[in-house]
Amino acid sequence: MNSAFINGKAVGSCAGKVRTALRSGWYMVILLTAAQVVSYIDRFLPSLLIAPIKTDLGLSDFQVGLLLGPAFGVFYVLMGLPMGWMADRFSRRGILAAGITIWCCMTAAASLARGFPALFAARLGVGLGEAAIAPCAVSLVSDRFPRQRRARALSVFMSGTFLGAGIAFLLGGPLVHAIAGLPVMTVPLLGELHAWQLSFLIVGLPGLMLALLMFTFAEPERQDRAVDADSGLQGGQASIAQALRFILKRWRTFGVLFVGSAACVTMGSLAFWNATLFQRSFGWNVRDMGIATGILFLTGGPLGTGLGIWLTNRWIRLGRKDATLRALLVGLLIAVPGFAAYPMMPSAPLAIAALFFAFVGQAMAAAAGPASLTLIAPGQIKSQATAVYYLVISISGQLIGPPPVGWMTDLFGDPARLGWAMSIEALAIGVTALTVLSLGMPAYRAGVVAVEKMIAKGD
Repeated sequence: MNSAFINGKAVGSCAGKVRTALRSGWYMVILLTAAQVVSYIDRFLPSLLIAPIKTDLGLSDFQVGLLLGPAFGVFYVLMGLPMGWMADRFSRRGILAAGITIWCCMTAAASLARGFPALFAARLGVGLGEAAIAPCAVSLVSDRFPRQRRARALSVFMSGTFLGAGIAFLLGGPLVHAIAGLPVMTVPLLGELHAWQLSFLIVGLPGLMLALLMFTFAEPERQDRAVDADSGLQGGQASIAQALRFILKRWRTFGVLFVGSAACVTMGSLAFWNATLFQRSFGWNVRDMGIATGILFLTGGPLGTGLGIWLTNRWIRLGRKDATLRALLVGLLIAVPGFAAYPMMPSAPLAIAALFFAFVGQAMAAAAGPASLTLIAPGQIKSQATAVYYLVISISGQLIGPPPVGWMTDLFGDPARLGWAMSIEALAIGVTALTVLSLGMPAYRAGVVAVEKMIAKGD
C-alpha cells in the first residue's frame, strides 16, 4: 500500500512537472512565433512600398533590385553560420533579443533615409538582426520539447512565416494604394517624413517589446548531445569545422532534406512575380493582389501547418523514423501541381484557387523542414546545422527562384508568356525535388537512427 502510494505520488509529481514544462515551452513557442511574424512583416514591407520610395528618392530599377535582394540577403546569409556558432555556446535568449533589437531599430531607421545609401544600410541591418532568429529559435524549441513532440512545436513556430507574410501583404497592399496621395508630415525630432517613411517607423518600433519578452522564459538545458569520433564530437561544444564535417560525412542524409526544403523556398519565390502576372493576365492592381495574397497566406498557411502536424503525429505513433520528412514530401506533392497550374489559369478566381493549394502544400513542407533537421543534427551543432540549412535554402530562393522566370520570358519574346515561364520552373524544380525525396528516404531514416545511437553514447 505504502509502496504503491509512494510510487503513485512520484509518478503523479513527475507527470505534473512534465505538464508544467510543456506549458512553459508553449509560452516560449508563442513568443518565438510572434518574433517570426514580426520578422516577415519587416522583411516584406519594402517590396510593397517600392513605388513611392522610388519616386521620392529618385532610384533606378537597378537600385530597387539591390534593395529587394542583396540589401537584406547579404548579412542574412553570411551571418547565419556565425550566429549559429554563438547560439551553440551562449545564451540563445540574449542573442535573439539582440537580433530583434537590431532588426526593429534598423526597420525604424529606414524612416530617416534621404537617399539610396542610407536605405541600403538600413536593410543590411535588418538582415543582420534577422540572421539570429532561425538558429536560436529552432535550437530553443528542440531543447524544450522531447524528440517525439518537437515537430508540432516547430510547425507552430514556422507558421509565423505565413502569418507574417500574410499580414504584410494584406495590410501592405491597401497601404500602398492609400498613401499615394498623402502629403508630407512633420514628426517631432524627426522632421518631415513621407508616408512610406512613417510606415517604416510605425512597423519597426513596436517589435522592440518582443526583445524584452525574450527574457521572460527560462533558457532550456541543451539536449541531444552526441559522441561521434568521425567528426570529433565528444559531447561538449563543437566548432564550425566539426559541424561542417559532420554534415559533409552524412551528405546523403542532409542532402535529401536540403533539396526538398530548397525546392519549397524556390517555388515560393515565384510569388515575387504575382503582381506582374495578375496585372498582365487579369488587369489587377497592387491593392487587389496584396489583399488576395495576404488572405491566401493567412488561410493556406495555418491549414497546411495543421495538416502537416496531424500527419506527422500519426506517423510518429506508427513508429516511422522519417515522419517529418514524409510530411515534407506530401507537402510538395500538393504544392508542385498548384505552383505549376496557377500561372496558366484562364481566370483570376481559378488562379487564386490553384495558388491556395500551392500555399497549403508549401506550408506543410516549410514546417516539416526544421523539424526534420533537429532529428539528424546532434545538440552541440544544432544551431550551426540550422544556419547551414537556411544558408542553402536562402541562396536557392533568392538566386535560383526569380531570375530564370525573367530569362525565359525574355527568351520567348512575349511578356504575356510570363505564366509559361513560371509553370516551367515550378515543374522542373518540383519534379526534381520529389524524385530526390522519394529516393532519399532510406538515407534519411538511417541518419535519424545513427544520431539516436550517438546521443545514447553521449548520455
